[in-house]
Amino acid sequence: MHDLPHIESSSCQVTRKTLRFLARDARNPGAALVYWLGVREPSLESSFFHAMQKYGPLMQLVLPDERPGVFVKRDAVQRVQDSGILKRLVFKDESSLDVRYGGPCRDLFNE
Repeated sequence: MHDLPHIESSSCQVTRKTLRFLARDARNPGAALVYWLGVREPSLESSFFHAMQKYGPLMQLVLPDERPGVFVKRDAVQRVQDSGILKRLVFKDESSLDVRYGGPCRDLFNE
């Protein structure tokens, strides 16, 4: 099992692959787990560095337990639910990811 944040999924399926976010693989920190809109399981890229170049630009965000390492595609975020320092990113497929961010919600998605 990968050491990743809990992600709420939806039954909504998206036909084309759109990136949600990248995370490092806990078993191989040089590799990237690639999370797509509408796909429950991540795909694996052997090089985190190359994945960052391939799918960028991305926002680096910190998880609620203060672990860094998720890189979110701003265009995939539909809205942000504000709970103070914790923000819930709701993606266009209705899946979500909780992150720590002290700034305004508008910084986290394209309106």
